[in-house]
Amino acid sequence: MTRTLLLLHRYLGIGLSLLLVLWCLSGFVMMYAQYPELTDDEQLRGLAELRLEECCAWPDDFSDIDLERFRIEMLADRPVIRLDANFGTFTLDLARGLYLDEFDATSAARLAADAAARFGLGTNPRYRGAVTLDQWTVGAGLGRHQPLYRFSADDPAGTEFYLSSTTGEVVQMTTARERFWGWLGPVVHWIYPTMLRRHVSVWIQTIIWTTLLGLFLTAIGIYVGISQLKRRRNGSLSPYRGMKLWHHYAGLLFGVLTLTWLFSGLLSVTPWGTFEGRSFATEARRIHGQTLRLEHAQNLLADFPTAALPDRTVRLEGEMFNGRVYLGALTASGQRLRLDGETYAPSPLTKPALDAVAAKLRPAAELVGHNWLSQEDAYYYSHHIERRLPVYRIQYADGERIYLDGSTGQLSFAVDADRRKSRWLFLALHRGDFAAAVRQRPVWDIMMWALLLGVTAGAVTGAWLGVQRMARAVRRYRRRYEPTPTTHTR
Repeated sequence: MTRTLLLLHRYLGIGLSLLLVLWCLSGFVMMYAQYPELTDDEQLRGLAELRLEECCAWPDDFSDIDLERFRIEMLADRPVIRLDANFGTFTLDLARGLYLDEFDATSAARLAADAAARFGLGTNPRYRGAVTLDQWTVGAGLGRHQPLYRFSADDPAGTEFYLSSTTGEVVQMTTARERFWGWLGPVVHWIYPTMLRRHVSVWIQTIIWTTLLGLFLTAIGIYVGISQLKRRRNGSLSPYRGMKLWHHYAGLLFGVLTLTWLFSGLLSVTPWGTFEGRSFATEARRIHGQTLRLEHAQNLLADFPTAALPDRTVRLEGEMFNGRVYLGALTASGQRLRLDGETYAPSPLTKPALDAVAAKLRPAAELVGHNWLSQEDAYYYSHHIERRLPVYRIQYADGERIYLDGSTGQLSFAVDADRRKSRWLFLALHRGDFAAAVRQRPVWDIMMWALLLGVTAGAVTGAWLGVQRMARAVRRYRRRYEPTPTTHTR
């Protein structure tokens, strides 16, 4: 039995050990570098100060639709409204009353020059062509913006950015540094090359089955390593020498940790729907209290006093909260002022208003607490992903939690039974962020480096042994099958 498992571990390891090494080494990189992403706050920096003197003209043939929210901002020198529905984003030119459904390369170049200047990226970005998907857009959820116009900026950071052909806005941006570390980190760690990632189902199955094989390989190694551990006449506990000895002890010390990282990594793709969680769409609708429609935006802008705009506002966001429309006035630095949609006066969220919404979200569930949260808790915290504070936290007897944004009152984050399990079985095990004290730097760095170095030692020694075995097999093959050189004599 042990002999059979040893052979399985040996030959399975030849095929998988290099992948495990890459996962470990890219894990070091991902402690400090994530997949490039243009956030909403970063996008604001590329917008011009909002001017509504030419507002507002509406297309005659545009039908009223249900909206999630609407955004009013400048597109080059014209105010536009972006209507975010659950089936796409529609852009209307408020100065001319036109529906903007497509941007060609020429107009994209003009928009890119304007955006580059506002982002501080020079004034002459170079057009690199239209792309459907490439390495930095394949997993960013940009399908509705395709094709994307790619531009290189004239700046020391080697910035590249992408414009949407359907909305004309900048939707992705990367620097040379982000691309370099992106290749060494997330692209390797997630097995994320474009040719594979564009086929989502194939990519997910690749992750699932390579991880399952890795779990099987590691479990066999732990069993064999323990079975071989006994005191011998020379005082040694291991029968191995050299690199095999290092692999034996590294596997014994860090094998269980390797199992937990492989298992938690598998959960990241929610295999077979595991820990996928529910959408909380019903709760989001109850927060709105009424469906937001294009008519609301038209009525609001018909009487909107330009003087009500705070200084340096670059975007107005319209959302429904408890049956009323509210506006968020955002500056390029990300500051937000909430305005009442009827009086246009500042209207910050209050606890009584949030309490009233909290009572409606899950009428059949027992509510055990609702309050402002100004510090992170076990489920709402920043670690690689920034979470805004304060938020309004609603807790239920069944363990579910709902977090409402402290500025808008909209659903910011939610936790159900599946997400609670994912929090501890994926995030805590995989990222080591199971407690606030451990997440503090440099405590987290020291802990993760120590653990990851141990797992890497087991993977590297296993890979080296596999390479050596393959080299010996090649030499044996050559000696057996290659013809022996013939010596000619006179």
